[in-house]
Amino acid sequence: MFQFSLRQLTFLSEVARCGGIAPAARNLNVSAAAISSALDKLEAVTGLILFDRFPARGMRLTSAGADFLVDADVLLTRAKALQRRAAELAKGETGTIRIGTHYAIAQQIVLPAVLTFRERYARVDIEVVEDDFSNLVASLDAGDVDALVVFNQGFGDTRFEVEIVKTVPPLVLLPASHPLAHADSVDLESLSGIPYINVSPAGPGPSYLDLLRAAGLKPEVPLTSQSREMVQAYVGKGLGFTLVGFQPRRNLTIEGDAVVTRPLAQEIGHFEIALAVARTVKPPDLVTEFLDVCRAQV
Repeated sequence: MFQFSLRQLTFLSEVARCGGIAPAARNLNVSAAAISSALDKLEAVTGLILFDRFPARGMRLTSAGADFLVDADVLLTRAKALQRRAAELAKGETGTIRIGTHYAIAQQIVLPAVLTFRERYARVDIEVVEDDFSNLVASLDAGDVDALVVFNQGFGDTRFEVEIVKTVPPLVLLPASHPLAHADSVDLESLSGIPYINVSPAGPGPSYLDLLRAAGLKPEVPLTSQSREMVQAYVGKGLGFTLVGFQPRRNLTIEGDAVVTRPLAQEIGHFEIALAVARTVKPPDLVTEFLDVCRAQV
């Protein structure tokens, strides 16, 4: 328990600055008696004589009082900063939000949302966590992230509020030099005999490769990578095709090779983009506003 208050320290600082109780009282719009009583109590609880008092010349800090005031002013400065931060938090103008997502969605939805959101809330810190679905769900359940913007791969229970904001049919990613790159759409049969470049692990639920196999296509899978950028780079080198949810930005791989996306002629299934928060915790207003910006991106 603190034995003195910020009010007492404020009085101490102002009296030291003014050199007397009367001018300090006028500046602070309080009575001289209130300041005198507060200083007496401050000296009593600290055991210090803070001022030398001269009836005709006002008050002057003692050596101990001057040393004490240095630390008191530091504390008052920090208290003012804390008060400003509390006001900013109350207005929703500062703080930290933590969003869990996947690489592809981070590029296509979360990054544009971050840029738009920070135009209004420049002092809000945004932490984006990219991971696989099961780890992200565990993080949301544990409170390590505030919300998810993910492919819905099966939340499986009622612990979360889940909103589906878009369905994403798979697109065929091909080298720009491939003959099928100029087709309006790609028939499954035309992909027969072309190797499939796989991203793994895909997480719970059917993967793009599972969807192809369920539709009757049994492609050779010579290359697998955990990195979507690597998979796209393999495609760009002409080593096969893959399925993606979004068209790569600028249609270039990390190796600088041109790639294109084309829709499938047949319906083989789709993925859902979901926003999710925990049911047990009301999301902060900042998180709610950020999710609104994400909705606008889709």
